Amino acid sequence: MPSWPTITTGVAVAVAVASLLVLLWQRPKRDAEVIFAVVSGSMALSLMAPWMDGAPTWMVWAVAIGGSATCNGFWLVSRALFRGEGGVGRVHVLVAAGVALLIAAYRGATLGGQGTASPWAFGLGSLLTLASSTLLVLTFLEALRGGGASLPRAERRLRLAFMLVFAACVLTTTLMGALAATWPLLAEVRAGVVPLCAVAMILFTHGALWRRRHVPWPVTGAPPALRAPAGPPGAEEIRLLRALQHQLDVVQVYREPELKVVDLAHRLGTAEHKLSRLITQALGEKNFNQMINRHRIAYACGRLEDAGDDATILDISGDAGFASLGPFNRAFKIATGCTPTAYRAAHRARAGLEFS
Repeated sequence: MPSWPTITTGVAVAVAVASLLVLLWQRPKRDAEVIFAVVSGSMALSLMAPWMDGAPTWMVWAVAIGGSATCNGFWLVSRALFRGEGGVGRVHVLVAAGVALLIAAYRGATLGGQGTASPWAFGLGSLLTLASSTLLVLTFLEALRGGGASLPRAERRLRLAFMLVFAACVLTTTLMGALAATWPLLAEVRAGVVPLCAVAMILFTHGALWRRRHVPWPVTGAPPALRAPAGPPGAEEIRLLRALQHQLDVVQVYREPELKVVDLAHRLGTAEHKLSRLITQALGEKNFNQMINRHRIAYACGRLEDAGDDATILDISGDAGFASLGPFNRAFKIATGCTPTAYRAAHRARAGLEFS
């Protein structure tokens, strides 16, 4: 009769494979879902590692290498969950890939040494422990990023639940592994607990992904207000600040699709470089385009939240100042974490619940 660790491992592998299939079927896919599909497949292979005794060498290597995107991949999932679209950049993918290569190298060194702890494998193992521990801490801290009273209560609950589930799984398996040398019985118990923790993380992450898909990303509100540069402003700076404020709030100049910084500078009667410096110093924006897009997205959010506004998404994107629907959808997802259609549907559903 199979032992209980074998049963829990089989269940965990089945759940991980099911997670992969569900995510592959999902349309359209967001960053977090694509990354978690990779993590789910890697989890399934990693959990299968104890079953590889007597298996062909190619299968052992395939499982060892394929199962190298677990903790490093889940770090990327947490970034995508709590930072939204665009939260995972090329640098982060390269870091995760580097850790995956380190895992594969360590397992390769161990396999090549017939399971013995060679100096090469020992050095790789120490480096891998440091890298994995760092990513585990970063994964936990992602839920704290941007937290505070300004977040909706449901968002705060989601982040707290993530930290509790993640910390419980990591601490439980880590402590049991450390104590197994003293109490050998814990080694067998841990072999059954690890798959259960994997199932818990997979199911919780699917719940979080479902929420991200159906509930709009918490929007921080309207574009930041103008603030005066450091030091006492001169007459020219004060004039430009007031004129820029008027163009943004009253004229709504951002709604012009072909607007460029040189055009706005001409209207304000100043040089292009002076306006650019004012935007970065007074507004704290990265550049002119970021400032304009922030106002455009805020305008579009207001239109989408209005239950009496029956304009199409295409019309709203054009009214907001986007030249076409594609750039609008991409910018909107980066800012809010969901599509304009999902944002409108979620707000109208919420309004219906409030008035029912």
